[in-house]
Amino acid sequence: MIKIHYGQSPLLFINFIILFYSLGVYMMMKTPEISKSYTHLFCLIIVNLILAFYFTLRKYKLTFLLYLILFFLLGVMRYLSFTFIADDNIKNYDNQEVTLTGIICQMPKIRQDSAGIYHLTYVVDTKSIKQKEEKTTTGKVYLYQKQKNLDNLAKINDTISATGTIRLIQNYHNPNLIDRELSAQEEGIYATFSIGKQNLKILNTSDKFSLQEFCYQIEQSFLQSMYQTMPENDANMIFAMLFGGYNIEKDILEAYSITGIIHILSVSGSHISLISLFLLSLGKFLHLPRFFNLILLLILIIFYTILCGASVPVMRASIMGLLSIIALYLEEKSTAQHLLSIIALILLLFDPLLLFNISFQLSFASTAGLVYLMPILRSKLNKLKLPSLLIDNLALTMSAQIFAFPIIIWYFTSLSLSSLLANLIIIPLLEILIILGLIAFILGFIFPFITKILFIFASLILSISNEATFLLTKIPFASIYVPPLDFPAILIYYSLIFITLNIKIRKYLYLLLQKYKFITYICSISLIIFSCYFMIKPSPLQIHFIDVGQGDACLIITPHQHSILIDTGGSINSDFDIGSYVDLPYLRHYGINKLDYLILSHADADHSGGANSILQKIPVNHLIIADEDKDLYAKILKLPLNNPLLAKAIVAKENTAFNLEDIHFQFLQNDEKENLKSSNDSSNVLKLTYHNFSVLFTGDLPQTQEKYLLNKNIASTILKVAHHGSKTSSSQEFLEHVRPQLAIISVGKYNSFGHPSKEVLDRLNNLPTKILRTDEKGAIIIYTDGYNFSFKTFLN
Repeated sequence: MIKIHYGQSPLLFINFIILFYSLGVYMMMKTPEISKSYTHLFCLIIVNLILAFYFTLRKYKLTFLLYLILFFLLGVMRYLSFTFIADDNIKNYDNQEVTLTGIICQMPKIRQDSAGIYHLTYVVDTKSIKQKEEKTTTGKVYLYQKQKNLDNLAKINDTISATGTIRLIQNYHNPNLIDRELSAQEEGIYATFSIGKQNLKILNTSDKFSLQEFCYQIEQSFLQSMYQTMPENDANMIFAMLFGGYNIEKDILEAYSITGIIHILSVSGSHISLISLFLLSLGKFLHLPRFFNLILLLILIIFYTILCGASVPVMRASIMGLLSIIALYLEEKSTAQHLLSIIALILLLFDPLLLFNISFQLSFASTAGLVYLMPILRSKLNKLKLPSLLIDNLALTMSAQIFAFPIIIWYFTSLSLSSLLANLIIIPLLEILIILGLIAFILGFIFPFITKILFIFASLILSISNEATFLLTKIPFASIYVPPLDFPAILIYYSLIFITLNIKIRKYLYLLLQKYKFITYICSISLIIFSCYFMIKPSPLQIHFIDVGQGDACLIITPHQHSILIDTGGSINSDFDIGSYVDLPYLRHYGINKLDYLILSHADADHSGGANSILQKIPVNHLIIADEDKDLYAKILKLPLNNPLLAKAIVAKENTAFNLEDIHFQFLQNDEKENLKSSNDSSNVLKLTYHNFSVLFTGDLPQTQEKYLLNKNIASTILKVAHHGSKTSSSQEFLEHVRPQLAIISVGKYNSFGHPSKEVLDRLNNLPTKILRTDEKGAIIIYTDGYNFSFKTFLN
């Protein structure tokens, strides 16, 4: 029997502490309204601690349960304290125009757009704001500025002043997207501050020595020398691998993502592991004493971490990378397992938000795979009599991927079958490239000529690696869709791994199953029946209103998994590709690998801007557009006019209709089209009917065109409110004819148009209609059997 009450299984005990602490953090993240009383919670922790101490002295068998409860409560407390917002925090001035004073605490990130304008992003530690009066503040902000040139750049430790609007960091609130708000809050950044082309006033130039600025200047000098020797794209990619940052071509990023090796393109734990392995191997070759070699390794890793900016993610990568090396080199694997758990617990105690950080999740899971599973896999593979290098690579890749599998699936909804080949062929090449790059960096101060030779070799290796990566993406099933696991399934997955790796628990469970055979049989049969019921149970019709900010995008999934996408969202005058970074991840999350129909209400960017990426990445059987000039669609879709798909596009007319299963789709148009003043006037109006349930999609239809629909059957259960709630749409007469039970407004927070307008909200509130908005609720999903409907929102 498993015993952990007196410390017989310390590793198991530590892991359970991490689990219960994480459950406390997770519970508060999902339901922060449960506890608002710090005093009661603190008293409960103190009482629990006293009881745990007392029962420890008395050696009660169930004392460990008190410690688990204690760490659960501690997780609750740490989350509350870490996310507590003080009264003087800059976050409390949301959407207010202020004059801000603060200190620059990071080197600016610089991007140049196609028009030659420079976009600067500073991180500013705020000190005060001024509206009518000056007040002190705390918290950091991202400060955005546009400039025609790079004159008058602020530096680290400079005190600056600027006037602009404070706004909270925005995230697209859809499943499986990385939460930018939480990631920024880890670094104490709570808001954005855009000043456009206004001047940034430098109040005080600091003469203090800044290590970060010094390292930045060294890095930029190194980058300039790379530009002189190799193509700019190669230099940017190698620089990103060495020091972090993504200034890499989109198609290369995608290829590395498909093959499962995208982690190599930024500073990660694998980089630190690689550098550590190289230095340890070099020390062994030079016959350096082991202790001296480890001290030298530690010093060099600290130097490399500082050189890369010493940001929280880089420091975390250094810790995990060093831990990986220790795990591989320690003869007693249990020591490495204890070390991994202790470090994870310390990191989570220090920063509970790490629990939701993809970098930490993947680093911890991959390192756990190396510590727990790699020795077992390596011993099994040794029986195949393969070369030791091949065995190590196979064992390393397989163990890391097995442990990180649920996390990879949740964020990327795909499994890279080409990853094994990529790790065997491409990763060794890139490892050589990284070592060459670092050697070139060091020798650049002494032997510039040798550095240029190394740059040429590095560029050649990179070209070979990129070509090999593109070839791997073309092999059959290079990347396959895998549905994301929900939280219970993830728990079951890791529980099965835990049971498989723990002999004591396997034996204990086997004896337990033997002892209660009858109950085991009943539970097994019930599970089979339960599973069969859910497999044959009719699926509902799903209607997803995707959060695309200030735009429209709606996904319809029929009971038999046909799919229709109505609009895609998009940004006006922006390089952000909403199709690639919002729409496609959403579609993949729900298993949509092709579309039966892509329907564009009209050719405005906020409705059709993401369509190009969708048309490039997944098959679309039918494209339906509004009755507008096809030149407009050719421009927004970035397609030539003679493109076959555009040439065959269906122009929606009065009574254009189609059926999918038992669902009827009918376009309700004004074919006369007189006095059309804008693209909005041409908006497609589509009515979905499924038994007694219906939805009316109105695009950006203005009131001038709504009047043509009043004599049609527009009464609907749900209304997608036209033009994001603009006062120029949704007349009182039109709304009374539709008379929806639920109104959906797809709108972006902080939009410059004032959507949704108070007039439209008042009109809807005059009806027995519930209002849901994507800026407040995130993605909204409607479920219906055609008679009754329910809904859920991403932000509960």
